[in-house]
Amino acid sequence: MKRQLGPSTAFFPIPAALIVSKDGDKVNVLTVSWIGIVSETPPMVGISLRRDRYSLELIRKTKEFTVNIPSANLYRETDYCGLVSGRNRDKLRDLNFTMLESRKISTPIIKECPYNMECVVKQEILLGEWVLILAEIVETHLDEDKINPSNRANIEISKVVNPLVYCAEVREYWSLGEKLGNGFSSGKEIIQRAGKK
Repeated sequence: MKRQLGPSTAFFPIPAALIVSKDGDKVNVLTVSWIGIVSETPPMVGISLRRDRYSLELIRKTKEFTVNIPSANLYRETDYCGLVSGRNRDKLRDLNFTMLESRKISTPIIKECPYNMECVVKQEILLGEWVLILAEIVETHLDEDKINPSNRANIEISKVVNPLVYCAEVREYWSLGEKLGNGFSSGKEIIQRAGKK
């Protein structure tokens, strides 16, 4: 049996990301959990922001932003960035975050976040009180100590990054659990079984 719950935004877990936007010398950071990869070719990310967000104003001016994935130990700082408006506070100063120059855009990345993406806005879609921003990922960064000797991202990147995830329905931050299997291979056992029938 299943019980109908009605329309809901429950979807879990979802990443908790820090979005950095910039206009001149003013740099702001905002917590976003409405985020996801939407295309591989070209590599694109989608983020949804409320229409009244200060970060949206900055992103619209520059047509760029960075996505910074915090480790689970930064859950307090991440929560703070979602509670306070950049119109009223300098959140980066409050948190002592270190800004590093991006390679392909002018908006900086957060050093304390182990994984970062530089993004250029390609399209906006209005969704009621929200704006979906679709952006091309033009560069990515990963902490040096999380790269293996072959200069590839560590096979257990989620384990070494320990990304923060958010469960919106219960308003809780979590870290990820253990690895269960490999994509594009774990399901092959079922394919083999089905082929024998």
